[in-house]
Amino acid sequence: MQVEVPSGLPDWPAWRAFVLGCGVPEAVLTRLDLLERFRCDLEAANAQHNLTRLTDAADFWVKHVADSLAAGLAVPDLFTRTWRAADVGCGAGFPLIPLAWANPALTITGIEVNGKKTAFLEAASRQLPLPNCRLLGRQAREAGRLPGHQQAYELVMARAVSEPHELIRECRGLLNPAAGGRLILFSTPDALRADALFLRREADKFDLTLSYSEEITLPGQAGTRQFAMASLQK
Repeated sequence: MQVEVPSGLPDWPAWRAFVLGCGVPEAVLTRLDLLERFRCDLEAANAQHNLTRLTDAADFWVKHVADSLAAGLAVPDLFTRTWRAADVGCGAGFPLIPLAWANPALTITGIEVNGKKTAFLEAASRQLPLPNCRLLGRQAREAGRLPGHQQAYELVMARAVSEPHELIRECRGLLNPAAGGRLILFSTPDALRADALFLRREADKFDLTLSYSEEITLPGQAGTRQFAMASLQK
């Protein structure tokens, strides 16, 4: 399989092994050029609008893309089946864009209140193109009361947005109870330990089953990730 590796992607063998281990189909890697185009668009837009603090190419591939794709370790069939998902506080497009890239059968809505970020992502998703990507310029709690979004999502993800227990309150209205909706919270082992009592209290309050992923080390020892999953019972 021929893969054109972007020049700014550090340690391709380790990066490749990591994302394949997250469940990304190997055939998807032939489309790395799409993510490289997104990186260039983000770099240009960031110079004007300060969309993300991580601007180095290596940071993009490891701390944004690989980190986003690590969600497959929390949801093992994330890249192999059809889902309706939401990314709350999608910011500059993570995990929104990498997930839409990795699974064309995934329909994912980025929920982001910052108008400059939503405008950039709407344009980028059209130009790439990623037709399975949508944007909604609202707060999560407000989105959870809107027709077409209230109790509409099988998966709701949030990365680097707020304290884990606060996200349960903000996002629960988006979860589809008929599908056993799951809230996937990107965090770190230290943050989850610090928030454990509050997180358990909020999960119990809303009848959510709480579980945790194993601790995950990003390629190049670039950080440790752990997921908290709060699930509705069908």
